[in-house]
Formats: sequence, C-alpha cells, structure tokens
Amino acid sequence: MSRFFNKVLMILPVVVLGAIYLRAHAGDYRHVSGQRLFLLMISVGLLYGWIFLEVFFAKQKSIFQVTARSSFFVYIFMVLTLTGYFILFREVSVHDWWHHMLTRVERRQRVNLRLFEMFRIYKISSKQIVGNFIMLLPLGIYLPVLYRGMKHFIPVVLVCFFVSLTIELLQLVTSFRSADVDDILLNTLGACCGFILYKLFNELIKPTPTAASLSPIS
Repeated sequence: MSRFFNKVLMILPVVVLGAIYLRAHAGDYRHVSGQRLFLLMISVGLLYGWIFLEVFFAKQKSIFQVTARSSFFVYIFMVLTLTGYFILFREVSVHDWWHHMLTRVERRQRVNLRLFEMFRIYKISSKQIVGNFIMLLPLGIYLPVLYRGMKHFIPVVLVCFFVSLTIELLQLVTSFRSADVDDILLNTLGACCGFILYKLFNELIKPTPTAASLSPIS
C-alpha cells in the first residue's frame, strides 16, 4: 500500500497541473480543426504515457526519491509550456505554415543561425541570456539523480543538447518565440553546469572512510 501511495504522490502534481492548464487554455483551441486536436491529444497522451510508465517502473522508496521524480515531471511540463509545446498543433493548423516557416528562415524573422550573435545584442546579465542558461540547468541535475545510465558527463550533455535542439525546432515551427542557435548553446552550457553542481554535491555528501576501515587487518 505504501508503494502504491508513493506512485500516486509522484504523478499527482503533474496530472493536476495538466488539468489546470487545459482548463485555462481550452478556448485557445476552439477554432482548431478536429484533425489537429486529434494530433494534440495523441501528443499529450504520449507525454503522459511516458510519465505513467516512468512511475510504474519506478522503485523509489524514500521521500527524497519520490519528491525528486515528482518534481522532475512538473519541471518537464513547465519547460514544455514555456517553450510552446502545447500550442504547436494550434499554430501549425494555420494555412501554409510550412511556407511561412521557410520564409522566416530566409528573411531571418526572429531566426538566428549565427553563433554568438546573442552576445552582441544582449548583456551577459540580461534576462534573455540568463533565462536560457538556467532553463536546462535543472535537467543536468535530474538526469544523473534519476537515471543510472546518466552518471557521466557525455551522455548528459548529448541528451540536453538534443532536448534544446528539439525546443528550438518547435519554436521555429510555431512562431511562438524566436528560434536561436545561441539558445541551444546557452541551454547546453546550463545543463553542463547543472551536472557539475550535481557532481560537487555528490562528493560533499559522500561518506568519508573511518579510521577503523582504513586500518590493516591483522
């Protein structure tokens, strides 16, 4: 019973958050075609299907483990919301969206393909730079905490890079926000710092060997 209760606690916050979001934005999809709504439902179903599978196979027993995975799901939902995932199918339902996207790229309408261009426009302390740096920093911590195969630097960096790339492609398709190659750079750097913070904290809490354990066996 305790195990079932832990699983409910892990999934309940993101389920409630999703219900609140859909209720608040139901009107935004009123004029979207049935086909697009169907694709949206499939997409949301895949997201929550992944969450349910994660919870089903999870073996978390401590409060920390339950809280970590539950907050991870909430974090993923918030990142998807912030970056326009849930408006993708509303936006691409606009007529000739593919041509519109290509035109954006050709005319550089809120599209930047030049590396380090953002640093020429904004100060290092600006919201644009700091926000993109911080956005995937938690992901660099969550991955090694929650997944055994993510205890090393390279796998974490690769996953975070592809997550950031996917986000920028979504923003390019939806026109919800600007698509910028520097965002990918900042997101990935933030995730790297998150992983380094995880490693440093992990070293700090690692138990030191006692004198008894270091003494030779006679």
